[in-house]
Amino acid sequence: MKKNSRSFVAVTAAIGLVMLGVNYAPVANAAGTLTVSIGASVPLTGSLAKEGLLTKEGYQFCQTKVNAVSLFTIGGKSIKLDITYQDDTSKPDLAAQNLSKFNDKGMKLILSSYGSANVNAQAAVVELNKQTMVDSGGADDNIFNKGYTRTFNVMSPASEYASSMVKAINDLARPKPVKFAFLSADDGFSKTVTAGGIKTAKALGFTTMDPQYFPNATSDVSAALNKIKADKPDVIIGSVHFVEGVALIKQSKELGVQPQSFAETVAPPILEFASTLGPLAENVLGSSQWTSTTKGRDKYFGTAANYATEFAAAFGHEATYHNAEATAACLAMVMSIEKAKSIDADKVQAALKSLNTMSFFGTIHFDSTGQNSSKPMSVIQIQKGKIITVWPRISAQAKMIWPYAK
Repeated sequence: MKKNSRSFVAVTAAIGLVMLGVNYAPVANAAGTLTVSIGASVPLTGSLAKEGLLTKEGYQFCQTKVNAVSLFTIGGKSIKLDITYQDDTSKPDLAAQNLSKFNDKGMKLILSSYGSANVNAQAAVVELNKQTMVDSGGADDNIFNKGYTRTFNVMSPASEYASSMVKAINDLARPKPVKFAFLSADDGFSKTVTAGGIKTAKALGFTTMDPQYFPNATSDVSAALNKIKADKPDVIIGSVHFVEGVALIKQSKELGVQPQSFAETVAPPILEFASTLGPLAENVLGSSQWTSTTKGRDKYFGTAANYATEFAAAFGHEATYHNAEATAACLAMVMSIEKAKSIDADKVQAALKSLNTMSFFGTIHFDSTGQNSSKPMSVIQIQKGKIITVWPRISAQAKMIWPYAK
């Protein structure tokens, strides 16, 4: 058996142990190893539980891969990651409190929660405690305009989520649409997404209707749909998470609202979106932080295609961008520990500030605010029940289907 094959088998088997509940974390103070204790408060229950579980899977995959391959040492000792998880129940207050509990136990290195409200609350605590956090779940630009210096976001900013879909439609849609309607949850992240999308649409010459808002995590968006129905927009863009995203498609059908295209953030790249909606999901566009055709590679995960193959073998389902962005956050932490040759939070912070590398996730390079602002987003479309990359053209797996049709 070839060396790469042995490594793959070891990684797959180890992740299987994690999924079965077996403690795969390295033994503290084992001879020849240096244990890196990392805290991760993630939403395993509550409104963000679906995304939170995907985040945890991404962290687990990174831990197992890094521990299996041992590509660098500090002081002659191999690095072993030991990630401790706490459920923050999708609540910002608890997400922040959990980080203080980690700090009390001496855990200075942190992987973030999922959800911008959660990460926003965590960033303040990280700054106060002089912890260092890599963020995989809070993309709201507003987190990073407060002068924080210890939180680093591997994702493209929230302002790019809807903007990327507007750019893709402008580039690919023929005949080109005229009128855009933006429907949005009322949380900070979704509002930032909507503002970015409207700005881009106007700059490209499209007509934009006044945005309509509904409560975050609601399963009833009918009031917003009824407000735009008579104006017959060509494109409806939803700044949503999974629950609102499913409701938007279902209730549009029920109310007879049928634009040339639906485009949504967050929800379409989640595997259950297509399985939940069935035929109604067909041709819906979505913005994605990562796809299996993303350009770039690194020494731990190889290419995006390598990552997708190994992740699916380990977890029994396709990797979503939520999985990949979590793994990328963990990878950024590991690369910075390697660069710093230390697990001291201040030295890791300094290494993160200067990190500039390619990876299976694309570019990882933080600007002065801590955002990975140079990383572009992709646009996917549900085609025959599958998540297919359609933009940018260089990484497209198929042509975008236009217009939306049922």
